[in-house]
Amino acid sequence: MLSRNLAAAMAVGAGLSASLIAQSAPDVMEAAFFFNGTERSFEQRPDVDATQVASHHRPSANCGALCIAPLMADADVQTVGEREVISFVADQVASGSGLLIDSRNAADRTSGFITASVNVPGQLLLPENPCLNDIMQAMGARSFEGSLNFADALPLMVFDDGPSTTDAPNLINSLLALGYPAEKISYYRGGMLVWTALGLNTEDATS
Repeated sequence: MLSRNLAAAMAVGAGLSASLIAQSAPDVMEAAFFFNGTERSFEQRPDVDATQVASHHRPSANCGALCIAPLMADADVQTVGEREVISFVADQVASGSGLLIDSRNAADRTSGFITASVNVPGQLLLPENPCLNDIMQAMGARSFEGSLNFADALPLMVFDDGPSTTDAPNLINSLLALGYPAEKISYYRGGMLVWTALGLNTEDATS
């Protein structure tokens, strides 16, 4: 099911209109684009939903309590901000040439997620997962005689709940261990906590 969803997400570029990214003010970026045949957009609201922001400040299962995520997931993986996320989704995800990866557990995703992201929790990349090769191939890797070739792998941008959790760095480290090229991965450290604190819109399962 997951690999089918990933494959569908990567195929959305066929026949899509070009995205439109604009700045209505020097420090405000907005974007309109098509995803899965539906027009979507990013915009920054003047009001912030404090309850939603608080929902993304949670204890990290990886730390056993609250922790502070590293600034960089790996020395060779670029850390990005909100502008880069918006541009990546409107350009590469909308055209089917990139994937925005939500590394949280599915239950955490019910509190909202960034538009056009696909859910790949870290446990899915464990070596014992029988679907691991399928997931990698859905990301553009090729399998030959039991080995994976990442020459055609898609660029990935990975996020989680934000600086108090380490799901995204852990997922990125798992990808690197599998051989995914570091130059094809970027890390949005701000995650859902900073995204919602800035008033940027999100989606939920009912959207």
